Amino acid sequence: MPTTCSRLARLRLRWLAAASLALGVGAALAQEAPKGKRHEDAAVHPVPWTFPPIDSCQPGESLRGWPPGTDAPAFPFHTGDTFSMEELDALKDFLPPYVWEQRDRFFYEGMQLEIGRCFADYSPPSFYRAATAAHVGEPKLAEDGGLVDYTAGLPFPPDRFGPEDPEAGAKWAWNFELRYQCAGFWGDFRTSDMVGRDGRVEPFVGEIFRAQTAFRSDRKSKDYKVPGARGKHWVVGGMLKEPFDARHYSWRQYRDVDHMTDPDRSDDLHAYLPDYRRVRRVPASGIEGVYMPSFSVGVIKPSSISGLVGGAGSVGGAMAATITTKRSGFEGVELRPLLYEMRVLGVQDVLTPINARTPAYPVDENREFGPWGLSFASDRWDLRRAVVLEGRAKASRSGDQMVRFIQHVDAQNLVPLYYASWDYNDEPIDVGMFVGRWSEDREDYPRWPDDEKREVRGIDTTGAAFANLSVDGGWRRESWEMICIPPKDAALKRDLSVTNLTKRR
Repeated sequence: MPTTCSRLARLRLRWLAAASLALGVGAALAQEAPKGKRHEDAAVHPVPWTFPPIDSCQPGESLRGWPPGTDAPAFPFHTGDTFSMEELDALKDFLPPYVWEQRDRFFYEGMQLEIGRCFADYSPPSFYRAATAAHVGEPKLAEDGGLVDYTAGLPFPPDRFGPEDPEAGAKWAWNFELRYQCAGFWGDFRTSDMVGRDGRVEPFVGEIFRAQTAFRSDRKSKDYKVPGARGKHWVVGGMLKEPFDARHYSWRQYRDVDHMTDPDRSDDLHAYLPDYRRVRRVPASGIEGVYMPSFSVGVIKPSSISGLVGGAGSVGGAMAATITTKRSGFEGVELRPLLYEMRVLGVQDVLTPINARTPAYPVDENREFGPWGLSFASDRWDLRRAVVLEGRAKASRSGDQMVRFIQHVDAQNLVPLYYASWDYNDEPIDVGMFVGRWSEDREDYPRWPDDEKREVRGIDTTGAAFANLSVDGGWRRESWEMICIPPKDAALKRDLSVTNLTKRR
């Protein structure tokens, strides 16, 4: 094995050689891509977020770097390269700045990070692209940023507008929210909440699904809907299995399609409370993304916690456990664009575990995640082009301290890659990354129940790790066997019902 010094020297030589090659390409290729135009003329124009050639580690035009508008150095890696913590500086130009600042939490001594493919083709399937083409130009933004006249596919093809478009941020936000996700996600999960570097780890184990019920591009013959949709965009359902005090707590979250035009339209949330053996409607006014309960065990029983959903409390002078509706588990995978003023900050090429291959829970329950419990560094990381979006809350919302966030989303398939948020004082709240798996690399991946030959081509959300900077802790989600293919319609219709919450007890 080469020594650390020789490995560093090898990386530097590769960097210099690649940089020299890039300089010889010519000034025209080093310039910023032509600015895009709005799509009234239905013309297609190159834009800065154009995806590079597939599998090209040294694309024809410069790699996008940070700050916005600058170019990253030539890529100093080859697919298959592995390196350790001592060589971490080589990653600096290919990570979001907010992640690099917290690198001690996400990378660790003993890690073995492998370089995956460069700009691999993880694009959506042909039927999603066909739905986009069939309805291009129809979706419109309302004056308040809402979306109208949307049917299916990508609302705003990114080659039809450019960064000078004043609505570019809102268009990218709706593209992210309505990106291709097959039919949602289904699978087992484990979240681990950690307080402080040496704090107690509290694992929660359960199952969860998110079923998209409207705008399903695979169901053109069914008006792009599933049976029982009843005006719902999607439905989330879950149940906790561990720890003992939380087991059998289950829920259904319903998001209405009206959220696309009405910022005040809250979700409908119902929870099964095991101690009471009944279903209770839960206030959901503060929920923006996927709801998943997160609360401390051993302080008060879940029956007492049931009255505290969505907030914190205390019992007998002691700090009470809480059920929170965000910042744990599936934070950042959904967005309500109407609640934010959105803008595009720029484009950056980043390394990310978008197609990981190191198993986690439930396949490997003892995987190493570093001293902070937040590191997915010992895995395969691809080079991807990311669009960097910033959202600023339009109005104050009760119990919500987050007023600004930045999110890196994949320019080809819109999946989330990285996320950071700030409070009213512009103090950082959390920084996180997402882990995915490409369906086409998984053996025996399930097929569509109504058409086994239909393409899947999905990135499953198989993990996430967030550093909670305000409390010097964090949380990690593992959902390695998550899939995006739904059950048959009859089974799905039963799962969507609130009455199904009690039938498995």
